[in-house]
Amino acid sequence: MRGRTKSNYVPTEGSAIGYQSGDILIGNIRPYLKKIWLADSSGGTNQDVLVVRLNSESLDEIGHRFLFHLLASDQFFAFNMQYAKGAKMPRGDKDSIMTFEIPIPPLAEQDRIVAILDRFDMLVNDLSSGLPAEIVARRRQYEHYRDRLLTFPEAA
Repeated sequence: MRGRTKSNYVPTEGSAIGYQSGDILIGNIRPYLKKIWLADSSGGTNQDVLVVRLNSESLDEIGHRFLFHLLASDQFFAFNMQYAKGAKMPRGDKDSIMTFEIPIPPLAEQDRIVAILDRFDMLVNDLSSGLPAEIVARRRQYEHYRDRLLTFPEAA
């Protein structure tokens, strides 16, 4: 489950921070580790995780998955590391993170970008999708080179 643990208990008091499906969770300790997750359920986390939630007005301009891919980029994490505080276990600076400029193309363009990035993500991270696709690609590559290497000019 890539760093998540299912639980039957969610604290209702203390310093727990709630998140909802569609929220983006970013690990705030050691930002260079690039820990980020697009929540597919509701739950609670601690204060070392930033919860990014789009408000209802923003949903008309930017999609959850587009924002997730943007915040999962090396550009965002490099920006985050610029303002991180501490040496041994640096923490991202929440106020500085809020100044990260987010380009907002039209929703149709966002959807196109998300479709491409989701496909790459699936091929890279999902063995049941990525491995068969890689096998097909290597088979085509083999056939291509086999046909080229075993094609000889006719003798006159």
